Amino acid sequence: HLIVWSVTQVRGICVCGSEGIATSSRDRTVRLWSLDDSRKFVSSKILLGHTSFVGPLAWIPPNSEFPHGGVVSGGMDTLVCVWDLKTGEKVHTLKGHQLQVTGIAFDDGDVVSSSVDW
Repeated sequence: HLIVWSVTQVRGICVCGSEGIATSSRDRTVRLWSLDDSRKFVSSKILLGHTSFVGPLAWIPPNSEFPHGGVVSGGMDTLVCVWDLKTGEKVHTLKGHQLQVTGIAFDDGDVVSSSVDW
């Protein structure tokens, strides 16, 4: 299936296993899109907590802490946020960058982030 996102505000996207697709935006949100009964993607959750543009995203596969998986997001606000996909709640806020977060990866329980700071 080819899905084309034509929203100019979307800054990041990641596939979240069977839970759907997550997108990040200049409107400071992370949105989860799930398939409805007619097999169309619809917005199912809006994750709020960043104070500026949100960019990179990474999926956390289901595990003991996140039975439905999670998402990690990075923003212009220098924050890295960890979200529970079942509840839509922000469960961790990681601080340490001085400037915007430009990349996020999740590997074997570790969150790795990059930034334009020195």
